[in-house]
Formats: sequence, C-alpha cells, structure tokens
Amino acid sequence: MGTSARKAILAGLGLMAFAVTAQAAPDAGEASGPFLGGFLKETRIVYPLQLGEWEAVGEQLYDAVELGASVRYQSGDSLDRWIDVYFYPVGVVPGSHLQQAALATLQDIESNVGRPGGYVDAELGELRRFQVGRVDDKAEAIPALSADMRLVREEGDYHSAVTLLIDRLYYVKGRYSVAAGAMDRSAVRGALEAFIAELVSGTYIGSTGSCWSPAPVEAPPAGAAVPAESRLSITSEGGNGRLYPGCVGAEPHNPDVPEGHREIRFEYRAPGDVRGDGSRRLLPPRAGLG
Repeated sequence: MGTSARKAILAGLGLMAFAVTAQAAPDAGEASGPFLGGFLKETRIVYPLQLGEWEAVGEQLYDAVELGASVRYQSGDSLDRWIDVYFYPVGVVPGSHLQQAALATLQDIESNVGRPGGYVDAELGELRRFQVGRVDDKAEAIPALSADMRLVREEGDYHSAVTLLIDRLYYVKGRYSVAAGAMDRSAVRGALEAFIAELVSGTYIGSTGSCWSPAPVEAPPAGAAVPAESRLSITSEGGNGRLYPGCVGAEPHNPDVPEGHREIRFEYRAPGDVRGDGSRRLLPPRAGLG
C-alpha cells in the first residue's frame, strides 16, 4: 500500500488516526504532552525473518515518522508474489477506529481506479472479522479485519487481500496480491490472515514514553506494617489503566533480538524539538491523551 493510502487513513479519522483518547483508560487524564515524542518516545519492534515459506527481503522506514515502517516478505523463488506488512503508531483508541481505518483503506484503493498508474477496475469484497491469538495464552485475542478484492491493471488481473489490526499501540497492516489465475480471492485472503496471525504471535512490540503512568506512591502511617506483596509502588498490570498494552516503561530499552529476527527502532521527537542545525520542527501540536 502506498503512502497515499496511509495518509488517507490518518486524514480520514477525525483524530488523525493516532490521537489517543481519554476514554480508553480510567486514568488517562494523568498523561499529558504530544503523542509522538511524548506518549510514545521510542518503540522497538522485533519481527521474524522467516515464516514458513515466506522470507523477509526488504525493510523501509518512512521519512514521515507517523507512517512507521514496512517489511516485505517473499515466497521462495516466486518473484510474482509477496506480502507487505506495515507498522505505524496509533496509540490508545476506541475499537471503532479499526473499522474506520479499514474502510478508509478500501476507499483509497477504489479511488485509484482510472488514475495514471492505477487500476483499470477494482471489485472490492466486504470487510470480514477474524481474530489473532498471542503466544501467551493468557492474553486476549486481537480483533482484526480483512477484505479480498479483484484488481485490474493494464498488464493483467490480480486477486488481492488486505488485513488490519491494532496491537500494542500500533496498527499492523498486511497486503497480499497474486495473479488472478494463481489463486482465487478467498484463498488469498485466507493465506494473508494466517500469515498475519503467525507474524503477530512471533513479533515483539514495546514502547516507552509517558504511556508509562505509574501508580501514585502512598506512604503508610508511621509504624504501620507493610505486607510484602504491597511494597512495590509501581504496578506492571495494564488492567488498572496505568500501563497500556505495549508500553514497557518510561526509559529506553533494548529487547532481545533472537537469531532469525530483526529489530526496527523508532525514536520520536516532540513537535518543537530542536534539530541538530538549531532549527525547530514545524509540526502541529498533538495531545498525548484527550
């Protein structure tokens, strides 16, 4: 998916798709500052280089940091088919944003019909729901959306599919296209859903910034005994709204990168941060929560 598609998603949502909403957690009002460079300061994504017959053959970080990065996987010697996976920040948003972003994606694909270099015709299927599990059986399944389509270019017809989900403060999007004669549409969609499910379960996504909102320290009365299980003043559980899924702390971290994996590093600066040449970034301010 091109840059225009991702920008359409961001512009199509009233909160620019990566604004964080206060309704997402009961204590959301405790955080403040910009989203990128404040709520999220750094992110580390560790992804597998090989999944079955699919092998990562390319990685791209986009100049506009809000567009994140993409990884291309190729299937063996089949140079005519590949899967592109995109990671870009979204923060803490209502579940309805997933539907809106997926619809914006399909609308952008359809808008390329008749454009130079675009499609001659496009037949888009309806959005379908599926779920992605995690390696940790205790974690809840991740809701995801997919759609299949038939795309007609001057050089031929293609069957394609797109998937989208929100995982650990990031959008994860997949796109798979093959010649129409090689696979039917439903098979392309099913293959992409299975690939994304395996990818997410084997991928680490951890971020630091003000998404880390530790519990307030309450001093016990003088002379009072403190149970051992209560001596830690900072909680690590996300259920109480103080540590969002995917946020691992306030300080930079370096996760393990096992053999057969590769790390993507995002470092975000707040709007107005001074650059190395003394100039300032002229970007509109965004609230981290709200």
